[in-house]
Amino acid sequence: MEHLKTFFCGALIGIANAIPGVSGGTMAVILNIYDKILYAVSLKNLKKHLIFLIPLALGAVSGVFALSNVIVSLMESHAMLLNFCFIGLVLGSIPSIYKKAKDEKTKSRNLALGLLAFAFMIFISCLNQDTIANQSLTDFGGVSFALCLRLFLSVAVSTFAMVLPGISGSLMLLLLGVYAVVMEAVAELHLLLLLPIGLGVLCGLLVSIKLIKKMLRFHPQALYFIILGLVAGSIFAIYPGFVPTAEGFISLGGLVGFALAAYFLSSRK
Repeated sequence: MEHLKTFFCGALIGIANAIPGVSGGTMAVILNIYDKILYAVSLKNLKKHLIFLIPLALGAVSGVFALSNVIVSLMESHAMLLNFCFIGLVLGSIPSIYKKAKDEKTKSRNLALGLLAFAFMIFISCLNQDTIANQSLTDFGGVSFALCLRLFLSVAVSTFAMVLPGISGSLMLLLLGVYAVVMEAVAELHLLLLLPIGLGVLCGLLVSIKLIKKMLRFHPQALYFIILGLVAGSIFAIYPGFVPTAEGFISLGGLVGFALAAYFLSSRK
């Protein structure tokens, strides 16, 4: 039963990463397993935590491959409902993150870092994504070494962003102009493109997790204030606008429901 629950958590993280503007790191915080993942992913702890990491990884991969097309389709047809539900998840997780940040006396520099992270997310939300060129494989002229190198570097940067709660890996792919070709490679199981994508994910994970774990060990309050700023600021990046229609009011109901669910999920020990 515990393995099934871990698989389900991994699937939710994978689904979150498939949505531009939504962060897998935020989902891990909401599910209260962010710290556990960081602790488990190391050469020292990897072996004894495989029983946790394997179903989590299988769930994440399943979420991306099985539901990426469905989620993208829902984003096109019911963007307001989907985004309001995720905003609810974010709002519900904020009290738990704030509690962790306040475990010790607040230092002004740590609070300033949180405000800077919040301002960064507002800046990201102000970028006009419609003007960013996202080309398909055909637009890139087919598979080439230049495209593979670009995919590796872009995915590595996006994975780094994905690990940080609040910043969406898919949004970074969108901003770097490769979201469409990455989703195409995943949907069509294009092995020649999945290789540099997979290597980029691995490289991004190794670098980001090592850095964040050092922050968690030596500067935990600074890290949690940064996470708080990123998570709270992500609301501006995913807010779709409100239209007073039936779907609009259903979306508000979804926001309240998901906020309550996230509050109880992220608060449990």
